[in-house]
Amino acid sequence: MRSWRRRAVSVLKAEVTAGGAWEAVSEIPEVSMEAGVAYGRTAARSGHPPYTITRGRASADQPLDYLLAKTAETVREAVSAAHSELEPYMVPIRNYLLALAEKVGLSPARDFALGVLTERVRQEEDGWPDQPGDPRGKRTAHGSETGHLCLLERKHQVEDAIYRIAPQT
Repeated sequence: MRSWRRRAVSVLKAEVTAGGAWEAVSEIPEVSMEAGVAYGRTAARSGHPPYTITRGRASADQPLDYLLAKTAETVREAVSAAHSELEPYMVPIRNYLLALAEKVGLSPARDFALGVLTERVRQEEDGWPDQPGDPRGKRTAHGSETGHLCLLERKHQVEDAIYRIAPQT
């Protein structure tokens, strides 16, 4: 049973990270929960959080890939700052998420942001390679070190804030 589960998990992970949205820059990126997870995994694989240079005020006129990148960046920052006040992090999330929602619709924009959020918390809970800890370069799994940050509480706060974002009519 364990080997079957391991194979199934690896197949699902491969499918999510091999999405067409991340294979070619010239293609129009996909906006979905799976694309958000794939973006989060791609960033984690590089060992650095995502960072995209800001191109002025967020608007639906900006390219879709830019809005996706900035949404992912701001969501990741908000959930990663578990010991800070949430509201200063929500201002940029609102700006980019509303611009993205104007471009592709509110539901796909929320799904993308929630995918990034979920992947970031999963990385923290499973241990991930871009933080200090274990000398092999990986942190230990959830709750086994005193320096471990549990992002579950912050995840729920960011998630609730994302659901409260609505376009102004």
